Amino acid sequence: MVALSLGRDAPGAGQDLLSSISFKFAASHRLLRKNGFDHVMQAESILDKYFKIFFVYNNDEKNARLGIIASKKMLNDAVDRNCVKRIIRERFRQHNIKDQPVDIVVMVKRASPMERSAQDKSLEMLFSRIENRCAEQ
Repeated sequence: MVALSLGRDAPGAGQDLLSSISFKFAASHRLLRKNGFDHVMQAESILDKYFKIFFVYNNDEKNARLGIIASKKMLNDAVDRNCVKRIIRERFRQHNIKDQPVDIVVMVKRASPMERSAQDKSLEMLFSRIENRCAEQ
């Protein structure tokens, strides 16, 4: 019988791999100020059933920045709002658009906790469309 070691025997044995990979949504990828949101929301936009995304190409930064608008009017329950925001941040983090110099504001138009996979696919498609438009410029 072979015993499996889960890394508990040697301290830090499995930590080297995990510490080298960043899973954070860094501050450099966040759109934080009201004037930043206002500037992006006056620019070009695309939309679908779930989201309306505003974006501005050439943001004077090396990478993309993301802002999220999820209102109580659309999602009354805080748990659902936070879940949708988590989905948006995760899709942004995994997508190649985060390497483009673009500012993005994602506004939640309609959301349901039951449609999370559809929302994820929708974001993937919208981020790809933005990436293609930015490549054309």
